[in-house]
Amino acid sequence: MKRLLFIAICFCMALSVSAGKKKNFVDYSYELTYVKDVPASTVGFTVFKVWSYGKKKELLTKDICMRNAVHGLLFKGLAANYSGKQGNVPPLCPEGYQAHKEYFDRFFESGEYRQYIQLTSRGAQSAGDVIKGKKEWQVGLLVQVNLKELRKRMEKDGIIEGARSIFSR
Repeated sequence: MKRLLFIAICFCMALSVSAGKKKNFVDYSYELTYVKDVPASTVGFTVFKVWSYGKKKELLTKDICMRNAVHGLLFKGLAANYSGKQGNVPPLCPEGYQAHKEYFDRFFESGEYRQYIQLTSRGAQSAGDVIKGKKEWQVGLLVQVNLKELRKRMEKDGIIEGARSIFSR
């Protein structure tokens, strides 16, 4: 009887822990946009604004915004939205997250993505970068991603083909 009670308590605790995680999980809900007046970036870096969406403003942290920015470059790309000097950036992994799910789960959960991204302006947000909509919050953050090194990493890990392999066919 005591053993059965112990198992029931453990099961209830496991349910409450998983429910708590789900409640605080921030889904990949975002969009990426170029901005006209961006600070100068280093060669190989791409500067843009990531807009993250969520029901709770306090969950839309800088880490979530940075995660969304790298996720966006990997799977969505970045479309030019004005006639500036920067053009379209196609997604590095157009086949999507599910094609290498275990790899990307580990890449994002471990925080490895952070080595390819930096906050511009020391992470300071501009006026109008935190917006309360009817159903959700929208938080914008200006970031720069080392696209060159991120691409090299994906090639080295066998997630995408390098340019050399395309020409050697």
